[in-house]
Amino acid sequence: MKKLIGITLLFSISLLSIAQIKVVPITDTILQLKKNAPVYFLPQKIVSVRVYVETRHFIPGPFSKFAEKYLLIDDAPIVETSISDIVGVEFNEISVVDPSAGYFILKNEADIQFDKRGVIAVYNGRKAKKNLIIEDNEICYLNLPDYFDQDQIIFTDYSVKRNFTGITDTTYKVIELDSVFQKIPVYNTVITSKDFEQKAEEAANFIIKLRKRRFKLQTAQFDDQKPPKDLKEIIKQLDELEKQYLELFLGKEIVNKNTFYAVYKPKADKIDDKVLLFYISDESGISKDETPDSEPVYLKTHNCGVMSELTAFYNRQEDLNEKEKAKGLFYRIPGHGSFVVELDGHEYAKQVLTIPQYGIINNLPAKMFKNKHLKILFDIENGSIERISNE
Repeated sequence: MKKLIGITLLFSISLLSIAQIKVVPITDTILQLKKNAPVYFLPQKIVSVRVYVETRHFIPGPFSKFAEKYLLIDDAPIVETSISDIVGVEFNEISVVDPSAGYFILKNEADIQFDKRGVIAVYNGRKAKKNLIIEDNEICYLNLPDYFDQDQIIFTDYSVKRNFTGITDTTYKVIELDSVFQKIPVYNTVITSKDFEQKAEEAANFIIKLRKRRFKLQTAQFDDQKPPKDLKEIIKQLDELEKQYLELFLGKEIVNKNTFYAVYKPKADKIDDKVLLFYISDESGISKDETPDSEPVYLKTHNCGVMSELTAFYNRQEDLNEKEKAKGLFYRIPGHGSFVVELDGHEYAKQVLTIPQYGIINNLPAKMFKNKHLKILFDIENGSIERISNE
C-alpha cells in the first residue's frame, strides 16, 4: 500500500514538473477561467505605401511665335501641356498587435517579459534590446495635389524701353500768303502701345546685349584694367537675367510634387489581392475620383506561400495525434509577400516583405518548459523565435 502511495506521489510530482506552463488561445470558446491570467499577443504586419507623383506644367512664352525670327530658335513650343508621372515608391513594414492571436498563460513559474503592446519578448531571460517604433495605423489618406497657381506662370514684363511709341501722321492745309495760296504740311503725333512683335524684337535685342556683355567679361575685356572683384557673381546674374528673358520666347515649366500615402493590412486568407490606390491624370496628378483623362494606380499583393509545406506537415501531425497534448508558448513562423505598385500594366516598384500573418502559428511543447534554465528570446516585430538557450 505504501509502495502504491509512493508511486502515485512520484507520478503527481512528475506531472507538476511537466505542467510548469500551460497556454491557451483566447479564441478557445470552451475555456472557463477560474481566476485572472496574464495575456500575451503575437504581432502582425501592416504595410505602408508612399507614392511620389510629379506633375510638370509647361506654359509657352508670349513671344514664342517670334523666337525663330528674332533669335533663330527653331520649333519653340507654342502649346500648353501637363504631364504627371510616378517618380518614386516606398514600402515600409509596420508591426502591430494581432488581436486574434492572443494567449492566456494559465500556469507559469518563469519570468516572462512583454513589450509595451503586450507582445511577448523574452521567456526567463533579459529584456530585449530592440526599441520598436510603432506608427499610427491609419486606414488611408491622400496628400492632395498642390495645383499650380496661375500666378506662378505669369511672365514678368522685362521691358527696358517705354511701352508706348509715337506714330506721326502728316496732313496738309492750305493757307493764303500774300494773295498766294500755299499747301503746308501739318504733323500729328499719336501715342500708342507697342504691339507684341515690337516688344518681342526689343526683348530679343536685349538678350543679344546681355550676351555681348557676358562675352566681354569672360574674355577679360574690362572697362578698367583689373577685373571686378565680384566677376563670378556678375556673370551669374547675367545668366539668370538671360534665362528670364528667354522664357518669354521658350516658355516656362512649373513642377508640382505630391505624395499619396496609404496603409494596407495583408490578409492571411488571400493569396492574391489588388487594391485601387488612387487615380492619376496629367492635368491634376493625384486624384481621388476618376476623370476622363485619368488612369488607376493599383497595389497588387501576393502571398509567396513559402510556408505551405510546413503548414501541411503540422496539420498531418495534429491529425495523427489522438490525444491533445498540453501546449507551451505560441509563436509565429513568418511568411513573405510581394508588393507591387502598378500603373497601366507597368510595375513602378516591387518589394518582398516579411509578413508574419502569411506564415503559420506554432507552439512549443509544454514539457519543454520543465527545464528551469530554459531561455527564449522572441522577435517582437515578427513574433518568431530568435534564440533558445539553456544558460
